[in-house]
Amino acid sequence: MSATHKDPGLPVSNPTTPHWQEPLHPLADVSSPQLPETADVVIVGSGITGCSVAKTLLHRDPRVRVVVLEARGLASGASSRNGGHIISPCFSSFDELVSNFGTKAAVELAVFSERNIDKTFEVAAEFRSSGLVVESKIRRTEKVLAFRDREKFDRIKTVLELWNEHMPIDRRDPFHMVDPEEAKARYGMQNVAGLAVGRAAAAWPYRLWIGIWIQLYRTYGDRLSIETHTPALSVTALQQIEQPHQYIVTTPRGDIKTTHIVYCTNGYTSHLLPRLRGKLFPVRGTMSAQDLGSSVLNLGAQRSWSFDASPSQDVETGVVDPGLYYLTQDPDSGYMMLGGEYDHPDSIASSDDSKINPLSAEKIVDVVPRHFVGAKAPVVVSLWSGIMGFVRDGLPLIGNLPEVVSGRPGKGEWIAAGFNGYGTGYCLSCGEAVAEMILGKDIGWLPAVLLLTEERFGGSLVTRNAWGALIGEDDGVEEDESTRTSSEGSGAAAEVR
Repeated sequence: MSATHKDPGLPVSNPTTPHWQEPLHPLADVSSPQLPETADVVIVGSGITGCSVAKTLLHRDPRVRVVVLEARGLASGASSRNGGHIISPCFSSFDELVSNFGTKAAVELAVFSERNIDKTFEVAAEFRSSGLVVESKIRRTEKVLAFRDREKFDRIKTVLELWNEHMPIDRRDPFHMVDPEEAKARYGMQNVAGLAVGRAAAAWPYRLWIGIWIQLYRTYGDRLSIETHTPALSVTALQQIEQPHQYIVTTPRGDIKTTHIVYCTNGYTSHLLPRLRGKLFPVRGTMSAQDLGSSVLNLGAQRSWSFDASPSQDVETGVVDPGLYYLTQDPDSGYMMLGGEYDHPDSIASSDDSKINPLSAEKIVDVVPRHFVGAKAPVVVSLWSGIMGFVRDGLPLIGNLPEVVSGRPGKGEWIAAGFNGYGTGYCLSCGEAVAEMILGKDIGWLPAVLLLTEERFGGSLVTRNAWGALIGEDDGVEEDESTRTSSEGSGAAAEVR
C-alpha cells in the first residue's frame, strides 16, 4: 500500500516543538471542566481554518453554540509550524491552473487567494487594540523568489505574461524579473538563474492565530467551548435523527450530539473520513530557526524569500527533491526561519511530527550559505516538523460532504482541508465560506472548483496526481480497497496540476 493511502491516525502526543510556539500561551491547554453534551456545530481542528469557521459563525449568528475539538494544544498544528509566510500559490502555478481547470477558474482562484491575504490583515486589524498586530509581527514584505535553474526561471517569465493577459488590472504585474547580475548586486543572491521580485507577507504564525482565539474566547465564551487534548475519535449518524441533532462525535471524554460537524483537520482528515485516503494525504515538512549572526543583514521587516528548482528524484537512492525551500526572517532576532523537503517518499508522506525528515534537516542548513553572498554556516537554534494536507488534484477540498465521501446519511458534515502547503493563502476565506454555507448564506464568491462534489470525488481526485514529484509516485493512482469502492460508488471515471 502506498504511503498516501494509509490511515494517518490521530496527531501524536509528543510532537517536535516549533520555535514559533515558545512560549506557549496559557490558553493553549484550555478545556471545560465537563465536555458539553450538545452543540450546534462541532469544529474538529483549531488551526487557521477552524478559527475562521468559529469566528464567522459566532459573529454572524448570535444563537449558535460552537464546540472546538483539538487533539493537542490550541493552534498547535501546521498553522503554527510553518515558515511564517502569508502567500498565495496561484502566481507560480497559474499556467498549470489554466491548463487543468480553465482560464476562468484559474483567475477566480488567484483573485480569491490574493484577497485571502488582504483579509488576513483585515482580521488582524480588527484586534489591533489587543496588541495583536504588534505581537504577531504581521507585515507586508518584498518577496524574492530565487530560481536555482534556468528552466524554472524561463517558465516564470511565460507565467507572468499569461497572468497579465487574464488577471484584473489591479492584480497585474505582481512580480518583476531580475537577472543573475542584478540579483547579486542589489539583492545579495548568488548561484541563481534569476529572481522574480514582488509582493508577499509574513507573520509569527502562532502568536497571530492563538491571539485571535483569545479574543474569540473572551468575546463569545458563553457560546464557544474550546476543548484541547480532546480528539474526535469517530463520527456516527443518529439512526433516528433527534432534531436538531444529526450526529454523535465520540471523544475520550465523552460524546457530543451535534447538528453540524466541520472537518478542519488537513493532513489528518482521512482518519475520520477513510474514503478520502489516497485523495487527501499528509506530508511532513521540515522547518528550522537558524542564527547566521552578522554574516547576513536583518531584512526581516521588509523581505521574505523562496528558492525554487525543478523537482527531481535520485534513481538509485529514491530520494525526492521537490525543489522548493522557503524563508522568512524574524525582524527582531534576525533568525532565519527556513524550511523545505528533501528525503525518501515514505519520510515525506508521513503524519508523525514527533520525527524530523533526516535528509531534509541536513539540506536546509546549506540553503542560506549557498545563496546569500557572504553568509557563513548557521547555528541551528531549533528544528521541527509539521504535517500538511495535500490533495491529489492540487486544490483544497471545501464544502458539504456528499454521502459518497462521508459514508453516512445527512447534510450536516462539512470540510475545509487539503491546502497543499499554502494554508495562509486559502484557509481564512475557506473557513469563512464553510461557515456561511452552514448559515445558509450565499457563497458565490467561493470558486466553484474548490467544492468537494461527488463528481470531483470520482473524477480529478482519482485520476490526477499533482504531487507525484513530491511523493515519488508516477501519474498513475494506486488505490487501496476503500478508494476503489468509493470511486466505483461515485459513478465517475476520470483525470494535475
